[in-house]
Amino acid sequence: MLTHKFQEFLELSAQLRPGYTASLGKAPAGGSAAISEYAPEVPPLLQAIYDTVLGTGSSEEDPSLVEFIPGYRLIHIREYGQEVALLSGILQEKGYAGGGVVLPLLTNYGSDFICYYRSEDGVERVCDLLHDYGDLVTMYDSPEKFLETLCEFYKQEVYFLDEEGYLDCDLVTEGEVGAALNPDAKYWSE
Repeated sequence: MLTHKFQEFLELSAQLRPGYTASLGKAPAGGSAAISEYAPEVPPLLQAIYDTVLGTGSSEEDPSLVEFIPGYRLIHIREYGQEVALLSGILQEKGYAGGGVVLPLLTNYGSDFICYYRSEDGVERVCDLLHDYGDLVTMYDSPEKFLETLCEFYKQEVYFLDEEGYLDCDLVTEGEVGAALNPDAKYWSE
C-alpha cells in the first residue's frame, strides 16, 4: 500500500515537475537497509521511499527539483546519518522526553524536520519539528495519510511552481485538505 501510494506521489510530482523523479535517483535493491543502522526495524514508510529512490542531496540547485513538499527536501540516503545526528541533537537540546522512535524524513536548510514517529505503543504518525521549538506536532495521522494527503494536494492543485520555479502551495486549500484527511492532527487546526 505505501509503495503504491509513493509511486502515485512520484507520478503526480512528475506531471508538475517532469525531471523530479529522475533527480531523486533510483535506489538499489534493499536501499532502505542503510536506515537499519539508526532503527533496528526500518519503518514501512521509509522502506517504501528508500527502496524506490535515493533522495535529494543538499547540493541540488535546480529550484524545481529541490523540494519534496514546499519548503522541505527528501533527505538523501547518503546524508541520512548526519540528519539523524542533527535531529537527535535538537531533541536532546529541547529536552524531548516523549519516547518512541523519531526518525527524520524531510528537512529544510533551517534544520526543521518532517519526521516519522512511532510511539512506544506502536502508533505511527508523521510530525513537524521546528528547530526553534523542539516539539513534535502531528501533521499526518499515519504514514498512509501522509502519502494520501500529498497526492491529494497535487490532485486538487494545491501545489504549483512559483515564478522562480520553486514548489509552492495555496495555504488555505492546503489547510482545508490537510485537516479533512487528518482530523486528529493538531498541525492543521493551529
